[in-house]
Amino acid sequence: MTHRLAIVIPAYKATFLPAALDSIAMQTCKDFTLYVGDDCSPEPITDIVEQYRDKIDIVYQRFDTNLGGKDLVAQWERCIAMSQDEPYIWLFSDDDVMDPNCVKELFYQIENTDRSYDVYHFNVDIINECGAFERRKPDYPAVLPAYCFYRGKSSGRFSAFVVETVFSRKVYEQYGGFMKYDLAWGSDVATWVVFSGRKGICTVPGARVRWRQSSQNITPDYSCQIAERKLRAELAFLNWAFRYFAKEPDIYATNRAFFILLIHRNRRFVSKESIKKAFTSFFAVHGRKGDWPLIYLFAFLVDGIYYRIRKRFYWLYGEFEK
Repeated sequence: MTHRLAIVIPAYKATFLPAALDSIAMQTCKDFTLYVGDDCSPEPITDIVEQYRDKIDIVYQRFDTNLGGKDLVAQWERCIAMSQDEPYIWLFSDDDVMDPNCVKELFYQIENTDRSYDVYHFNVDIINECGAFERRKPDYPAVLPAYCFYRGKSSGRFSAFVVETVFSRKVYEQYGGFMKYDLAWGSDVATWVVFSGRKGICTVPGARVRWRQSSQNITPDYSCQIAERKLRAELAFLNWAFRYFAKEPDIYATNRAFFILLIHRNRRFVSKESIKKAFTSFFAVHGRKGDWPLIYLFAFLVDGIYYRIRKRFYWLYGEFEK
């Protein structure tokens, strides 16, 4: 029997995997198959998965080579390729958890919207390593247009964590998979922009995903090597977005603000040469080189000024459609 939803976990870390699988096993609607792709992990992924064979419809595969360490997006796609012809795909993770009614509410919203959307979204809570609630991220509106999503993510008004998004297999195959950036940094945001197209992102009310903030996340890793790779990836994403949204009248202002944040956030962790290359790359695509001193001032010379005025930057992005 083929279910309507493929939940896909590219697995490598074992620490929180039982919690993730517990949350999937507790779903009130079982109309899904769980696919676990073991990225040649040195941790006991197999043993953990076996404990859930009688609780979840699971397809498990251990790959002979580690791919995620070199190309995370390729690992995502390798795991999705394990799935069958389920019309919807949920790329989940080995350390986050979902509310027990997530699948039920997802299908209700899909039916309630007459399957009109290719991207559905769950609102997010942040939990800590122990699974305790930390904070609630801002909820998305009922429908979020692609450009409003991009502006909101760029300005810090909205967050995006891969695991809160479900997409149709049709749109996934139409665009040949995910947008590809190093470390998958920005790949999810760019992909949701493309996948949602003119329709926008539809929020699933009544259920939430709980994203785990832990020392095992790549997010807080600002070693020089990782920071420089992230910076290059985000610049590639920023330049892509400028071209993709070229018809939007405020795309330059939006990206300028994002670039200020990007440089400010990375300037202590990367080399001066990397900062120089970042400025060169930004202006090569965006033009307006006369803004170089202003951006340098806000992002680099006056320590912390961006963060002190950032809350007032909402006027750069306009009002979001409700």
